[in-house]
Amino acid sequence: MSTERIKSRYLQWIDELWHADPQKMEGFTEQIAAPDFIGHWPGSEVHGPVQLAEMVRKGVSLFSEHRVEVVVGPIVEKDLVSARWIFRGKYNGELPGSPAEPGTEVSFAGMDIFRYRDGKFTEYWVSSDGLQFMEQLGFAPKP
Repeated sequence: MSTERIKSRYLQWIDELWHADPQKMEGFTEQIAAPDFIGHWPGSEVHGPVQLAEMVRKGVSLFSEHRVEVVVGPIVEKDLVSARWIFRGKYNGELPGSPAEPGTEVSFAGMDIFRYRDGKFTEYWVSSDGLQFMEQLGFAPKP
């Protein structure tokens, strides 16, 4: 298992999946995620490449001009890879209950951890600053 190959696969996750045409995400997730893939998001899990594509598609559908940038890593240890990222985009106004205006610029940070096997990701954990995100959309008061 090559450290450089795992890093390269992670950068594909960021550069190709999160910036893909939503209609092409499923094809890409089948290339990058194992059939038994499990993704752990706060409050939910996804199983397999099809559900993974749907979860990413739902997330990015709330924004235009979105970009995800890796700011630390990726760091590889055995079969695990981790990195810190920043998401930036313009809110499209489609989240029910949000008082934020369409076009509101949003940015928040998070961290990924993946398990890698035979050229594909098999498990994923994400931790992102949901409070920062919600504050920017007007859901929670700033301290």
